[in-house]
Amino acid sequence: MKIPARLVERIVNNIEKELTEKHYIEVEDPEKFKKDIFEIVNTAIQEEKEIEEEAERLVEQHMHLIETEDIRYRTAVMKVKEKLAEERNIHLDPEERMNQIAHRIKKYIETDNSIEIFEHPNKIRRKVFEILKQLVKEEKEIDREVRQRIKSYSKKILEGTPEWRILYNRIYEDALKRRGLL
Repeated sequence: MKIPARLVERIVNNIEKELTEKHYIEVEDPEKFKKDIFEIVNTAIQEEKEIEEEAERLVEQHMHLIETEDIRYRTAVMKVKEKLAEERNIHLDPEERMNQIAHRIKKYIETDNSIEIFEHPNKIRRKVFEILKQLVKEEKEIDREVRQRIKSYSKKILEGTPEWRILYNRIYEDALKRRGLL
């Protein structure tokens, strides 16, 4: 996931609002609660970012093998990323990943003494999961938009090249600005 902080903040605010307004929980300090949830989500994002970077680094180190085997760069990165994620017990499927994060949030809610719980923890987890799915949906839309714009260029730009990464980041940032997330 490549998710901007403002989008994470919006999702965290939605989690806090939904859980407290529907009386699933009551928190002593809403700002601390939001900060802690933000940290849980950010840690998950950072874990995925580290796996992605390590996978890209490993593929680039073995680029000669990829070229001789005629394997697409993105396919190679995904295979390496899958192996790294498996070793670290991190789900790569977006829905499974959001469920994993929802479990972390549920565990936090269950163990924090400043939070009063009024609903079954699994009902809370399911509610958090629903809200987190919005995050994935928005991120996928932005990624799809960026990739389509790159494909529409008359010059073919190969994914994984420095030129492609720079272009992707620039268009991604532009898409975030248009959506008011940056």
